Amino acid sequence: MISGKLKNIICSNRIKRHLRKEAFSSNRNSGKIGLIIDAENFQSKRGLTDLYKLIGIKKESFKIVFCGIPAEMADELNADILIPREVSISGKFKAEAIRNFLQEDFSFLICYFSEKNKIGSLLAAEANANVKIGNSPDEYEIYDVEVQTKGIDVFQEEVLKYIEILKKNN
Repeated sequence: MISGKLKNIICSNRIKRHLRKEAFSSNRNSGKIGLIIDAENFQSKRGLTDLYKLIGIKKESFKIVFCGIPAEMADELNADILIPREVSISGKFKAEAIRNFLQEDFSFLICYFSEKNKIGSLLAAEANANVKIGNSPDEYEIYDVEVQTKGIDVFQEEVLKYIEILKKNN
C-alpha cells in the first residue's frame, strides 16, 4: 500500500502541473454550481449544501462532492463521495461519479476544506469552472476568490456576496 505522505506529494505535484496548463476559460454561464467540502465535521458545514436555495438555482444544477465519508448524511442530499483510495498513485480519479463531476462546466465552484486535504485541492484544480471560490489558505492558488475566514457562516455570506457581484458583472 502507498503511504499517505507519498500520495500527498504526488497529488501536490499533479495540482501544480495542472495549474500550469492553460486554465479553463469560458464566458458561457452554465448556471451550474459545484461544491467540494470536507466530510469531517459535516454538521457544522450542513448549511453549505443548501446554498442552491439562497443563490436561486435548481437543485439539479448544484453538484456536491464530499471529501471523505460523512458520519451522518441526510438522505435527500444527492452527493458524490471521494475517498482517498479512489485516487490512483498517479493522481487519477477512479470513481466514475468523480470523473463525471470533472466533465461538468460550472459557472462557480465553491470549495471549503482544510489545507491538509490534497485530494480536495486536486479535484478543485481539475474541475472546470468560470470562477472558483474557496477558503484560505489557498496553498496552490487554485481559487479566483479566496475567502479569509475560519467561520462557516461568514464564509457562506461572503460566497453569496461574491456570486451576486460576479453574476451582475457578466
